[in-house]
Amino acid sequence: MSLWILINPESTKLLVLVIKGGRKLPLFTGELILNKTPAGSRPHKFRVLRDGKEEYLTPAEFIDLLRMSDRIMIAKGGNEATTAAFLDMLKGFQLDGELVNACRFCLLKRRFNFLNRRSIRYHSEKICEECAKEELARVLNAPYCHYSEEAKKRMEEMLLQTRDLDRTVGTLDPEGLDQELTRFDTVQASLDARTMRIADLPISKNFKDILLRKSDELLPVQAKAVDAGLFKGKHQLVTSVTATGKTLIGELAGIENILRKKGKMLYLVPLVALANQKYDQFTDKYGSLGITTSIRIGSARIRTSSTLKMRRALDSNIIVGTYEGIDFILRSGDADLLGKIGTVVIDEVHTLEDSERGHRVDGVIGRLKYIAPAAQFIYLSATVAEPLALAQKLNATLVEYEYRPVPIERHLIFCEEHDKLKLMTRLVREEFARTSTKGHRGQTIIFTNSRRNCHSISEALPMVSAPYHAGLTQFVRKSVEERFLKGKLPVVVTTAALAAGVDFPASQVIFESLAMGIEWINMQEFMQMLGRAGRPDYHDRGIVVLLATPNKRYSSDQTETEDAVAIKLLKGNMMPSSLDYGEDEQMEEILASAAVTSSKKDLTAIHKRMLGTFELAKLVTRLVHYKFLEKREDNISLTPFGQIAAGHFLSVSSAFLIRDAVLKGMGPLEIVTNLEFFDGVYFKYAAQISTALDINVPSRVFQGASLDIIFEGDNISQLDQNIQDQLFEFAAAFLTCKCKDSPYCGCAERRFSAKIVETRMEGYDPAGVVHKMEDMYGVTAYPGDVLGYLDNVVRNLDAVEKIARVYSKKDIANAAREMKKQVEG
Repeated sequence: MSLWILINPESTKLLVLVIKGGRKLPLFTGELILNKTPAGSRPHKFRVLRDGKEEYLTPAEFIDLLRMSDRIMIAKGGNEATTAAFLDMLKGFQLDGELVNACRFCLLKRRFNFLNRRSIRYHSEKICEECAKEELARVLNAPYCHYSEEAKKRMEEMLLQTRDLDRTVGTLDPEGLDQELTRFDTVQASLDARTMRIADLPISKNFKDILLRKSDELLPVQAKAVDAGLFKGKHQLVTSVTATGKTLIGELAGIENILRKKGKMLYLVPLVALANQKYDQFTDKYGSLGITTSIRIGSARIRTSSTLKMRRALDSNIIVGTYEGIDFILRSGDADLLGKIGTVVIDEVHTLEDSERGHRVDGVIGRLKYIAPAAQFIYLSATVAEPLALAQKLNATLVEYEYRPVPIERHLIFCEEHDKLKLMTRLVREEFARTSTKGHRGQTIIFTNSRRNCHSISEALPMVSAPYHAGLTQFVRKSVEERFLKGKLPVVVTTAALAAGVDFPASQVIFESLAMGIEWINMQEFMQMLGRAGRPDYHDRGIVVLLATPNKRYSSDQTETEDAVAIKLLKGNMMPSSLDYGEDEQMEEILASAAVTSSKKDLTAIHKRMLGTFELAKLVTRLVHYKFLEKREDNISLTPFGQIAAGHFLSVSSAFLIRDAVLKGMGPLEIVTNLEFFDGVYFKYAAQISTALDINVPSRVFQGASLDIIFEGDNISQLDQNIQDQLFEFAAAFLTCKCKDSPYCGCAERRFSAKIVETRMEGYDPAGVVHKMEDMYGVTAYPGDVLGYLDNVVRNLDAVEKIARVYSKKDIANAAREMKKQVEG
């Protein structure tokens, strides 16, 4: 086995490493001191360190060690005078030495590593890979740093990619952002050349003329759908990324079926904002064909200036609606009013896997298949974990398009919370300064985890921007959409809840947060959100940037931190969710299906069409026992009580709550406010209150310890007099109950909810309700949230009225009816 001697010349001595077999850790180390003699430099003292013990060898023993070695090496970069003296000594003993590039950091740690062209650059020198990793770990493990193991591993990958430690560590500094390094990966563009001329499509001439105004050819996924039997009535599940043209596939089938007299088109979407957008698009696009469009969404029951202008008639050729909006028609026993249905388009069909809404999407699909067996069903999604399996369950042909029209660069930036605004400002400005080859400036969507953050971030950005979320009025949302489409808004700040569907042709997506509320977003949500970046008609590429804060958690229950979640999302794959419903969800869907059939056989058939599992026989027996269903031989039907529960989306427990309250003689307002609170209320002056008290007060009024903090001791006396007055008014109105658990007993929320309803009954529209709450109590809310709550109040009042009539409580029924009229407006 070879024996090497490595010398590191220092100013007063030489470090000696005795290396056996080329190993990094020496056999032992020593320190040599030279002495200047008339014959030249000679060994004077040689101190050896071995196994933690110190001993001295004679100069002769050191020379013997040199003569025994196969290689004598002198590290470059050492003290020049000491190097020259050692070379002079070797010459005197007729020995040869060679200058080598050795890692200086290794030598300081008493170990050995050669340097080469693959070594890591650090400051003005190079060091070995092992030392570079150790130096990086030292930075990442500093007392003020809290990087996750996943983040540390990512930084190490970056180091090995760049071979530059300074540049790698520099990515942690927002001032020195290196976008070449923050790029996690690039999802390359790839296009299927398969296309089809619109002029050759077997569709009516007038429809063809409308399509030809925009393009001469179908996009590849649209051509694949036509080849797969789109115009032959085939059911299809179409899966492809955002901006590949899925929506038009539904329109191609639906409009042509209308023109061929096969029946109207139902277009179902998950969001009110998306329904509004599709309603406007279809009205403008197909009105010239004599095709009428209606909309069915929950909030249309509350009359406002915008809803009054929207057509809601069921005799229209196209009915756009939310899943619940269309299902309401079926649950109310009004399926016949829909007339002949030729096409059903289920947009964002992956909502089937949503833990809260999935059973209702499953249910409405099953019921629509029953009432419209001849209709063509088109299911659309950008994110399905196992598309072939889902297509088989839906009895549909899979049209899968795995190509991406533009490349997407995905960037990961580790940054502290206080640096995010600065980084977002820079990224938005740089993107807006770019113009694509299609002539469009780069625009950005920023995703954050709450509506409040949408506003605070938008207000803090030093450029024109706008918040966008479901709590805004339809007029405001539409204004933002139009300004963005016209390129007048460099950036929109929105919530993860609006990730899907709504048309914002952005070239860049920034994740300011990786949470939705206080829960981490999942893989499917992440894919939906990043899919908003880059549109082929507008952009040459898309940019996705994740701003991840080390040690960031949104709740004490979370074990992972934001930086770890970021890497998990970037490296992850979508996993299919199980469609297992609880008994409450199963019973709700059974009641809803019983609204469209009185045949036990057909009820079984409907639920066999659904994707979830149902314990039908067991739960039907229970619902009969609960007096929701009646069973006679092979027929099964809803009781009056069951009809109310089904038509009002009531769970069995909620229906019982209303019934028991009615039987006790409780008033309608008390019943509906006990059934559902309005909790989307915020302190208008939360920032000023937090500053004055030097405590981070949660902005939500009924969240955590907000009320305790503000009304504790003399805290309130430290606030501005106007704020004090408003808070005292709030306390007097809502915090005067005698409950032991006050203010956590629910009385405050119920009283505030009642005030929202009463203010609406005084004639205020949702925005007016908000303004009055601000003036009186210093609290605020979003008009869209008020609108949604009032819509639920109307539905619940309707249920109270009908249940009261079932149980002959006419006074309560009449009071509920009058209150409902006033809330509707």
